[in-house]
Amino acid sequence: MTAIEFPTPDPRSLDDAARPFAEAVSASYAVKRMIGRGGMGVVYLARDRRLDRLVAIKTLPPALAADPAVRERFLRETRTAGGMAHPNIVPIHGADELDGHVFFVMSYIDGDSLAAQVRGNGRLESRTAARYLRDVAAALAHAHRRGIIHRDIKAENILIERASDRALVTDFGIARLAEATPLTVTGQVLGTVHYVSPEQVTGDVLDARSDIYSLGVVGFLALTGRFPFDADVASAVLVAHVTKAPPPVASINRAVPGALASIIDRCLMKDPAHRFASADDLHAAIETALASLDQQAAPTLISEAEAHAVWKRAAELQAATGIHPRPEIVVQERDEAGDRARGAGYGVGEVREAANEAGIDDRYVEHALVEHGLLPRIAAPPARTAGRTAARDSSSNKAGVSKDAPPETGIRSAGVATTGVSVPVEKPSFWAGSPIYIVREFEVKGELPARDVERMINVLRDATGHLGTTSAKTRELAWSTGRLGARFDVSVVPEEGRTTVRLVKSERRMAIAAMLSSTMVLGFIGGPMVGAITHELFGAPEEFAVMVGLAAGLVMPWKFGRAVVRRFRARSAERLRLLGERLAAKVRESVEQG
Repeated sequence: MTAIEFPTPDPRSLDDAARPFAEAVSASYAVKRMIGRGGMGVVYLARDRRLDRLVAIKTLPPALAADPAVRERFLRETRTAGGMAHPNIVPIHGADELDGHVFFVMSYIDGDSLAAQVRGNGRLESRTAARYLRDVAAALAHAHRRGIIHRDIKAENILIERASDRALVTDFGIARLAEATPLTVTGQVLGTVHYVSPEQVTGDVLDARSDIYSLGVVGFLALTGRFPFDADVASAVLVAHVTKAPPPVASINRAVPGALASIIDRCLMKDPAHRFASADDLHAAIETALASLDQQAAPTLISEAEAHAVWKRAAELQAATGIHPRPEIVVQERDEAGDRARGAGYGVGEVREAANEAGIDDRYVEHALVEHGLLPRIAAPPARTAGRTAARDSSSNKAGVSKDAPPETGIRSAGVATTGVSVPVEKPSFWAGSPIYIVREFEVKGELPARDVERMINVLRDATGHLGTTSAKTRELAWSTGRLGARFDVSVVPEEGRTTVRLVKSERRMAIAAMLSSTMVLGFIGGPMVGAITHELFGAPEEFAVMVGLAAGLVMPWKFGRAVVRRFRARSAERLRLLGERLAAKVRESVEQG
C-alpha cells in the first residue's frame, strides 16, 4: 500500500528565507510554513514523508552554523539529547546537515507555550502552575541523571499539550554535556536574559542547579505574571540576577500557598548551594506542595452522592465549552457537622483523579468543587484562546481534552459529550476495582472532509491489525471490532464546525480472566498454604488455621486480581490515548489541507 499524499506548499511558493531550506530537505520533509523564530534559529512545521506525520524542524542560525566546531558540537549534543525518552520531553527524531543547513527534527506538539498562556491569561492558578512545574522538574531530573544540562529553560521552551494538559520541555538542542566546554559564540550568553542564572552571567561552571534557578524564574512568572527582574536594558537585568535579591512570591501574589511560594523563593537563591540540590529534590517538594493543596480546604470525606454530583457538574461544564460561557460560581453552604461525622466516602484528591481519568479537565473539576464549597474560591482563569503560536503552532487546531490518570481511584471513563448533553458518571466495578470501560474523546476544530473518511479506517486497521466492521455515512464513521467483553468501538463525527473522535474499549474479558487466574493460583494454593503455616509454625488450633486459610484464599486473589486489572487497564488506556491522538492528528491535517 502506498502512502497517501497530501497537498503541501511548493517550496517555490515559500518566502526567500524559507525556500532554500525547504528545497534542501524536500526529499524527506514537506515544509509547510514557519511556526516560530528565536535567537537559536527558525522552527518550521513539516510533514515527514516516510512516516506520514507532522514534525517540527528547528534550524541552527547561519552565524552559528558557519563555525565548524559549533556545528559539530550542536549535532553531537542534539543526538545525545535525542536518546532521552521521557513523557515530559519533546522527542527528538534526528539531527542532520544538508547543503549547509544544520537542523534537528522533533515531534510536533499541538498546544501553546507556557509563555503564550501567561501572555494571554495572566498569572496561572496555583495548582495549575504547580502541575506544570512538576512536569518540567521531572523532565530535568531525567536529563540531569544523564549528564545533560538544558541551559535555556524558559517559558517559551515549555509547551502545554492541548490534549493531555501536560508540560513538555523542548530545545535540548542547545544543551551541553556536563563535561563539555561552555557553548558560547564571541562571548554571547545563550539563554534569554530574564531566565539566566547568576553563574551563567559570571561565566562560572554550570551544573544542574542552574536549570533549577531558571525554572524558578518560570514559576515566578507563572504565579505572579511578571519576572523577578526586569528592565529596559538587557545588561541591567543580567546585573540584577547577580546582585539583587528577588522579591518573595507572596509579596506579589498573596493567593499563592506558602509551601509553593517557598519552593520558588528557594529556587531563586543566588548561591547554588542554597537551592535544591537536584531536580529530583525539587520534583519531590512540588509533589508534596500539590498534595497539601488538595488537603487544605477539603472536608474529611465527601459522600458518594455528592461526589457524583461534582462529576456530573464538571462534565456539564466541559460539555458546554464553546457553546455557552462558563457560569459565575455560586458557592453552596456546607453541613460542617455532617462532614465531620461522615465515616466513609471520597477524598477531594480521589474525586479530582477520578474526573481526570474520565477525561474531564482540572479547570471544570475545580469549578465544581468550589461550587460545592470543597475548595476555596479563587478567581477563575480566563478561557484559553486559540490562534497562538506554539512549537508550536495551533492557529488552525483546537483539540479537546483527554487525560489519563492512575486508575487506582476513579469513576468509569465515561467520556464527555461535546453537544451539551451530560454523560452519566459511574464508579468503578466493585469486583474488578477499576472501571471496565475506557472511553477517550478528542475534539478538533473544523469538520473532516468526506473524502478522508477512508483514511480514518486505514489508520484503525493498521493500528489494531483487524479489518473491523465499518458503518459510514457521507462523512460520519462508526468502526468496531472484537466481541462481547473485549469490544472496541470508534466513531468520528463532524458537525457544527468541529469533529469529535470517540474511542470506547471494553476490558471486561481481561478483568474476568485476571480475577479467575488469581483465584486459581492464590485461592486454591495460597490459602491452604497460609492455613498450614498458621497451624504448623504458630501452633494455632486447626479450626482457627482453617478459618485463616479460607480468609486468605478469598482476600489474596481478590486483592491481587484487582491490582493486575489496574495495571493492564492502565496500559490499555495509554494505547487508546495514543491511538486517539493519532486519529485526531489525521483529522487536523485533513482539515488544514481543506
